[in-house]
Amino acid sequence: MNDKINSEIYEKLEPLGIKFGEPDENKRQLSAQFHFNGNFGFYHISDERCEFLILKGIFKDNIRLLKGKIGIQPKKLSKIADRLSNIEKNLDFAPVVKFFIDDDIYISDISRDPSSQVENLQNFDPRKVPASLSEVEFSLQHSDFARDKNLYFKGLLSELLPETLSPLSRSILNELPDILNPIFAHAGFKTYSPSVKLIVGKMYTNLSNLQLAFNTMEAGDDFLKMNFAPSLYMKNPKKKFKNLNLDLLDIQIDEIEAYSRELRDSVQSVSFENLHNGTLSEHLALFAMLGQMIFFRLSSVFIKILRRVKNLQLAAELIYKTRDSNLFAKLSGKRVPKYFDVFAPYAEFPDEIGYEKKSLDEVTAKMGFFKKARHGESLRQAVKAAHRFIDKRDELIMTAIDYFEAVDKVLHETGRELVEKRQITKPEQLYWLELNEIKNIKKSDYYGNIPFSLYFKSVQNERYKAQFSPNLIYEKDINRIPDIFDGLISKYNKKTEVLCRALNPVKEKTFVYNGENISAQSGVAVFGRLPFSEIPMLKDIEWIICDYAPLFSLLFEYACITDKSLYAGMNGSEVFLRGKKITLNEDRLVIEKTD
Repeated sequence: MNDKINSEIYEKLEPLGIKFGEPDENKRQLSAQFHFNGNFGFYHISDERCEFLILKGIFKDNIRLLKGKIGIQPKKLSKIADRLSNIEKNLDFAPVVKFFIDDDIYISDISRDPSSQVENLQNFDPRKVPASLSEVEFSLQHSDFARDKNLYFKGLLSELLPETLSPLSRSILNELPDILNPIFAHAGFKTYSPSVKLIVGKMYTNLSNLQLAFNTMEAGDDFLKMNFAPSLYMKNPKKKFKNLNLDLLDIQIDEIEAYSRELRDSVQSVSFENLHNGTLSEHLALFAMLGQMIFFRLSSVFIKILRRVKNLQLAAELIYKTRDSNLFAKLSGKRVPKYFDVFAPYAEFPDEIGYEKKSLDEVTAKMGFFKKARHGESLRQAVKAAHRFIDKRDELIMTAIDYFEAVDKVLHETGRELVEKRQITKPEQLYWLELNEIKNIKKSDYYGNIPFSLYFKSVQNERYKAQFSPNLIYEKDINRIPDIFDGLISKYNKKTEVLCRALNPVKEKTFVYNGENISAQSGVAVFGRLPFSEIPMLKDIEWIICDYAPLFSLLFEYACITDKSLYAGMNGSEVFLRGKKITLNEDRLVIEKTD
């Protein structure tokens, strides 16, 4: 036995066929970490000649060269992956493994990896691994049944859902591809399928579907793009906002009230049985239906206000700065999940943000006498209607928090039950499984290998998290995500200007983004998405750059009522701006290399 190998480790691994030895001085010795800069979806192999990654859980197309030349035969690379996988599954800590290659793979040292304990995932830079999935995995993201021209966007519910969903959440969403279509089908609208889609573990919404609906309602799609695709909106020099013909959808106020009551009552009926017998799907469909009803009513009112005042900033202030209260006050001190996903931790929502309501006259003072006289009463009624539906939005989010907590409680109880039955070792392992698998395991009707399923899904989820995907993508281009990523990397390595939808724009502000998402020291925040529970953390921030901030989002409302500069519409803010010099200039970002 090698003296460097702990006897307990040796006794665990030697029966698995893992060989140990000491290399002679002529042998090439390599080092393996079981994560890459905090992401545990890879084995990170290096020596003085090269540095490369092995994708975990994949046996073909699983090598990603970082630098140098590997110089190891494919069969030996497969053996290395197999040996490291066996070691990982049989140790209860993340090791650093040193090994050499002879007639077989020989382990010369195993020690604890101190870097694995550092919880700083900002170290991981997806630009170093444009393809974290295999070609087969990418091919599975594409659907032969969807239109190639379907355009999907990633920003819907961006402050309520994480970028990458857990395997359990994905399994639920996978059963509801057309969850957003019933409201249109009921009105006789043509629809495109799917209405929502999972791409590399991330939820996308069918923008083509919503464009079709807005055009059917005679409004065009400029307002839709301003919300969910600012990069497309800003490129259009002839923007037009037409009133929505909501008569076609026939959304009644009493329906909204009835659905709200039904959803509040549904919280009491959450049980494990109702998670898998169709009740959960019915409740989620009702959440979607009510959310859409509120969105379309709000959109109709917002467009009317925007057409009158001709200014996005003023329209937003009229709605948000004149409210009696807001969700930030209602959630103050309440225990909330970071996101609506089973992996999300809970925390106490921060204290109130010091909101002070303004009167309509205060906000409209900048309009001028004649415009106020012309639109005064109609504007007042429109703002009153907007407040009513924003209140319904807040109520829906509050109900969703309660519903999620009820579901989470049931899942925790189920996890503890399966631990007691020795079917899993930790309650949280439940979240790596699909809902149907959990049901079958609970009934002792699961015939797969539970440890293998847990391992594969956990490492695949890590690679999903590592995989960049663009904010907008056509169905036909899904297989090309790594190529698209490479193209964006090249684009942002040169001086580039990006048009953004800006709130409280500044004439000029220059800074270097060092990778810190929220920097009170610089007064700048840069992120793709920010969970609703962390929005008050922006209190000491003056300038915000993000991928998503729809007009009815909490982030947009927060920036409006606190007079912060908000630039929305960047594609991969925290990825491509890292290490760059950024200049905010009116409605654009100027991005260039640092000196």
